[in-house]
Amino acid sequence: MGYLDELKQKSEAIRQEQEQKQSAQEQSKTVLEQLQPCMDTIRTYLTEAVDVLNFVKPDVMLKYLIEGFGSLENLDQGGYAVTEDERDGVVTVTLRFECVSPNSDVRVFNIKEREPFIRQREYMWRNNLQFKDKPTMGGGGTFYLEPRIIVRLEFSPDAQRRKIKLQMRNMIGLGTDTRWIEPEKVNKENLDDVMGLVLRKAPDLEKLSTGQMTEEMRKRIKEELRREQNAHRLQEVQAAAAEAEREKAEAEANLVSKLRLGPLGRRR
Repeated sequence: MGYLDELKQKSEAIRQEQEQKQSAQEQSKTVLEQLQPCMDTIRTYLTEAVDVLNFVKPDVMLKYLIEGFGSLENLDQGGYAVTEDERDGVVTVTLRFECVSPNSDVRVFNIKEREPFIRQREYMWRNNLQFKDKPTMGGGGTFYLEPRIIVRLEFSPDAQRRKIKLQMRNMIGLGTDTRWIEPEKVNKENLDDVMGLVLRKAPDLEKLSTGQMTEEMRKRIKEELRREQNAHRLQEVQAAAAEAEREKAEAEANLVSKLRLGPLGRRR
């Protein structure tokens, strides 16, 4: 084979590779466009859910087992927020919230040796724990852990699987858990299942997270949330009524005071 023929073969191979790459990119773009309505549904649902959750502030008390520190208990879940990020043309919608114990002290854990110290720090970084560390000359050190766990539920379209990827961080204990949602199952009913998971209403979180949720469980979760909403609204109405009564009493007291002073009490 001559030099020119060899170069032509390489040129053809490069051309075919470029065409395949371009075809794969076009297919990926098409799939992402097809999954976009699913992402819109998720974004709309989560935005509405966050408004309700931050208004109602349902009581969700938790505990997490932290390697080296034991249990962080009496953590109050709240501070819900929805964010949207785009990277390399792929949009991720994230539900973020925190589990905190504001009245608890910082937890302290000492490690004497270097390797266990490094492993502990990597473990805490990996799980996005809120901490500070102070190494010692001997290779070990001390960790100072805040009683705060950050939870993230990240929804993103996956062109290769043609599904919605749900990546849960620190949701069911520490760590990352991944679920795949079929596009046809992205609807309000199934997203209510996710909200049941967030509210920790089901006795078996693992069963709920895999989508094995009964209609009875859904009704119970919705009813409990509705009761909490009504109780919160009642408290606001009662507080507003008490404030109105207080203002009325003050106005009446001022009027009586002016009547008692009469004309002599007026300034000239």
